[in-house]
Amino acid sequence: MTQPVSAPKHNHAGANTLQGDADPSRQWLPLNPLPTLGFVGVGNMGMGMLTRWRSLGGPAVVFDMDSVRMGQAKDLGAATVGDAAAVAAALPSQGLLVICVVNGDDCRDVLWGPQGAVSAMQAGQTVLLTPTLSPDDVCDFAKQLAVQGIHLIDSPMSGGPVRAGQGLMSLMVAGPTRADWWAVLQRLADPVFDLGDNVGDGAKTKLVNNLLAGINLVAAAQVMTMAQKMALDPARTLAVMARSSAQSWIASDRIQRVLDGDPVPQAHMGLLAKDTRLAVAAGHAAGVESALGLLAEAAFAEAMAQGYAQSDDSAMWPFMQTLAGLKGTQS
Repeated sequence: MTQPVSAPKHNHAGANTLQGDADPSRQWLPLNPLPTLGFVGVGNMGMGMLTRWRSLGGPAVVFDMDSVRMGQAKDLGAATVGDAAAVAAALPSQGLLVICVVNGDDCRDVLWGPQGAVSAMQAGQTVLLTPTLSPDDVCDFAKQLAVQGIHLIDSPMSGGPVRAGQGLMSLMVAGPTRADWWAVLQRLADPVFDLGDNVGDGAKTKLVNNLLAGINLVAAAQVMTMAQKMALDPARTLAVMARSSAQSWIASDRIQRVLDGDPVPQAHMGLLAKDTRLAVAAGHAAGVESALGLLAEAAFAEAMAQGYAQSDDSAMWPFMQTLAGLKGTQS
C-alpha cells in the first residue's frame, strides 16, 4: 500500500522535526543548508511552491514569461533570470530544476526550445516535473534527458495554490532517483506519495485522480442545479452533502466557492478539461472505456466552448445553471 509519510526505503537518512513549520509534528529528513532550487513557471501552483520554499529560507532562481510573476518572485527574494537556460546554469552541479508549466508542449519548450534548460544542464542534475501530463510524454522526456545523464522525477501535484504556499499540497512521486530529493519534497508538500521507481506512474496516478475529480465536479454541479430546481436552499444542501455519504472534497470546495461569490480563478477550467481528456485517452490506451469520464469530458468541452476556459473550474456549476435556465445562485 502506498504510504505518504516516509522516504523511499533505500534512503536511510534519519528523520527530524524542523522547528517553525506550520505543522510542528511533521517529521522531515535533515537538510542543511537548504539548496538553491530552480523554478521555471511560477503561475498559480509554481508561485505557491516558490512561496513555500522562500518561507523556509530556501534560495531560488526563477524564470517565467510573465513579467508580473517575475516581479512577484523578486519580491519573495528569489533571483530572476531571462530564460530557462539561465535558471539551469545558475544551479549547482547536482541541482534540482522544478518545472511547473501547463502541458507537454510547454515542457518541451522549457527543456529543448530556444534558450531551453537542457542546453545549460549538466549530467547529474535533476528535473522535477510537476504538471499533469500524459504518461507517454513523461517517459519520453525521461529517456531524452537520460542520454545526457540528467535525471527526471515524475512528480505531478495536486491541492491548489493556497495549499502549495503552505506546503500542504500533495505530490505523487515516481522515479529511481526520487530518494535523493526526498528531504526537499517533504518541505514542498504534505503528503508526498511514494509511487516507486517507474517514471510514468506519477502521471498515471494523477490522471486517475483527476478523472475522478472531474467526474465528481460535474456531478456535483448537476446535482446542485437539480436541488435549485427543486426549490432547495443551495447552502443547506451543500452542508448536508459535505457531511454525508455524497461528500467529495472538490465538490465541497468548488460549490462553496460559488456560494461565497469568489471570482478569483484558483484552477482554470481549461486545466481540468485538459486533465480529463488526457485521462480518458490513457484509459482507452489501457483498454478501459470510462463512460462517466466521457460524459465529464464532454461537459468540460461544452463549458469551454461557451467561454469558460479561463474561469475557475468552480464555474462548472454556473454553467450547469445556465443550461437549466437558472440565472444565478441564491445562497
